[in-house]
Amino acid sequence: MIFKYIKTAWRNLKKSKFYTAINILGLSISIATAILILLWVQDEISFDRFHKDYKQIYNVHNIWKDGDKEQISNSTPGPVGFYAKDVPAIESSVRLVGEDSGVISLKGQKDVYTGLAIAYADSTFFKFFSFPLLQSSKPNILTSLDEVTISETLNKKLFNGQDAIGKTLLLGKTPFLVTGIFQDMPQNSSLKYDIIFPMSFLAKSFTENGGNGVWKTIDEDLGNYYFDTYIKLRSESNPDQAIAQINNSFIKARNGNTKTTFKLGSLADKHLIAPDGNKSALRMVQIFGAVALLLLFIGAINYVNLATARAMDRAKEVSIRKIVGASRKQLFFQFMAETFLTFTLATFAAGIWVMLSFSAYNSISGKSMVFDLQNPALWLLIGSALLLTVLLSSIYPSIQLSSFKPIAALKGKSSKPTNSIFRKGLVVFQYATSIILIICTLVIQKQMKYIRNYNLGYDTSYIFTVSLNEGSIENKSTVETKLAEDPAITAYSINGVYDPMSYGNSTGDIDWPNRPKDYTLIVGRATIDKNFIPLMGMKFVEGGNIKGTPADSSSYIINETMAKQMGLKKPYVGAQMSLHEVPGTVVGVIKDFNFNNLKKPIGPMVFWTHRFSGTLYVKTTASNAQKAIEKVKTIYNSYPSERPFEYTFLDSKIDKMYKSDLRTGLLFNIFASIAIFVSSLGLLALATNAAQTKVKEIGIRKVLGASIPQIVQLLGKEFVSLLIIAILIASPLAWYFANEWLANFSFKTELNVWIFLIGASIALLIAGLTISYQAIRAAKVNVINSLRDE
Repeated sequence: MIFKYIKTAWRNLKKSKFYTAINILGLSISIATAILILLWVQDEISFDRFHKDYKQIYNVHNIWKDGDKEQISNSTPGPVGFYAKDVPAIESSVRLVGEDSGVISLKGQKDVYTGLAIAYADSTFFKFFSFPLLQSSKPNILTSLDEVTISETLNKKLFNGQDAIGKTLLLGKTPFLVTGIFQDMPQNSSLKYDIIFPMSFLAKSFTENGGNGVWKTIDEDLGNYYFDTYIKLRSESNPDQAIAQINNSFIKARNGNTKTTFKLGSLADKHLIAPDGNKSALRMVQIFGAVALLLLFIGAINYVNLATARAMDRAKEVSIRKIVGASRKQLFFQFMAETFLTFTLATFAAGIWVMLSFSAYNSISGKSMVFDLQNPALWLLIGSALLLTVLLSSIYPSIQLSSFKPIAALKGKSSKPTNSIFRKGLVVFQYATSIILIICTLVIQKQMKYIRNYNLGYDTSYIFTVSLNEGSIENKSTVETKLAEDPAITAYSINGVYDPMSYGNSTGDIDWPNRPKDYTLIVGRATIDKNFIPLMGMKFVEGGNIKGTPADSSSYIINETMAKQMGLKKPYVGAQMSLHEVPGTVVGVIKDFNFNNLKKPIGPMVFWTHRFSGTLYVKTTASNAQKAIEKVKTIYNSYPSERPFEYTFLDSKIDKMYKSDLRTGLLFNIFASIAIFVSSLGLLALATNAAQTKVKEIGIRKVLGASIPQIVQLLGKEFVSLLIIAILIASPLAWYFANEWLANFSFKTELNVWIFLIGASIALLIAGLTISYQAIRAAKVNVINSLRDE
């Protein structure tokens, strides 16, 4: 019996090749795209969940308040991890200090290795996280000052995959013994390091360099916020109680003189939810998941619309079958067999689409996902997608087609007058969805363009940066003389602003007269010279620049936000303050500038000259850029260094910062375009069916003198009215969704009426072209063929 159903279904599909092709194409593209999206969503939500006890692991965030405003970051002082050891609810803790541009070498070799992600970590690191150790020379690693662990890939690069245990590598001039090799940290990990040094080495260096004022160890230093601190709670422990005890220890250490507190952020949420609660990444995952479901809905709607639209074509067939004895149950299963066969073919085609596009998909998304047919999660996704789509698209048409009354159907009348209303409702839903996607695509593009063109408060054109070596720093005056005499270099500065677009060096060790007793202000701080502010094109709102004299050691330049958060009154210049217990005077206030991602608000910032750092900024021109680079390279290489010459243009740093957002935006544009294409396929099929249904009417109208535009209007007016209804429904929904997404940006574009008008116009244009194409074809059919009866 089942074989007969499938045989008959195959015969019917072959009979209607055009509609079968439309159905299989639309369904296969919908299913394939939904699978690709769902794999992306699965990858995003899987971040950090491979750790054995990830539900018990939390990242410690610090919170500081400015009146009613609250700012949060994931950096903490060193003692926070130290306090965690005394909290009974906490099983263990670990602190990390990461660097993005580590440089190492091998003893006795000239080659150096740059661009490595390095970290300093407590000795609990590998017991705390589930990063497998492939080899180790002792049970407890990272316990000695002179040991290091490296990744599997770095081991291959350094030692050609040979046993690296017991071998020596150099960080600068300091030797470290390799005591462990760990498996490469997975792509879905928030922590990705190539090499891990012991925290005890960083602690020793901190103390040997004099510490921070009265704080001589990292376990005492309450002023520097540059540690990532993680804690693992015991089973059934209360997170609120655990962090409350850490807060009490911190407040006690500060003698009650602080407004800084700490809270816990779940490791499982780290990738998608920022410490300050920004959920832009989570929102995109939710949006992508919704797009996947909508694509399945659209594919199913196409099938339902075509099945119900062609009901009258099948009515006589159903009626004859009923007359010769077929039961309604048999007819139901016959139409279900057609649906099943169609979806089987569509699923097979979808698998081909996925395999053909997967490599390009990984490249566009910047991921390393694997399309593994043995992956249970993949089959769960495919099975869920198919089940949802089959249920949506098979049951109603099967019931509707099997319920015709033979006498009425043979007379050419349907006994289901609600069929047309239902189909129109589906068309409205389908195109409302497409319009929402079009408008949201326009909003994303506009926001990305806004970010790229936003005035950050400084100029980034033709400026490149170089991290100076020790020789260059020691001979700073000579380096500056050589830079100044080169005509290809229009300006230069040697400072401590390692990255103006993502600057994270902050401290709470700041004071000023009349500061409230319990008020702690966390500020970004950077060393600069007299050339930095003019080179960057920053503007003063009051006061002026430093002079390049010894008196600069007691001069501070702050931004507008810092002046407000300090509670200063105009004139700001002359206000007294101290940073790290170095008293000084505010000599200038610069206009606020962005030194972080535009998703974050502008924070307080202070410039000073007390401590010298070695990041070189060089401004040049388009024609002289290569000459300037060569000049700086020559100067750099004139001093011995383990670090090779490297430079980065500030424009490229901006591109890198928003690379993930741009990729996500591109993916959304692609998926939205696919959804619109699938909707248009359905509309094309409906227009074709409408033309075939009215073939005799069109022939009679042409005999009576109707023109082609009039025929097009006849077939198109019903669809256009449905599209207008869809636009009215979609516009407020699109405004809501776009507003929700933009709310995650501190600096964002405006939503204006033009976006909605353009979105609606694009939808009307696509629909108009689709309908007009089929309508013109119908209007050009020979009248004799149109009026000929069987």
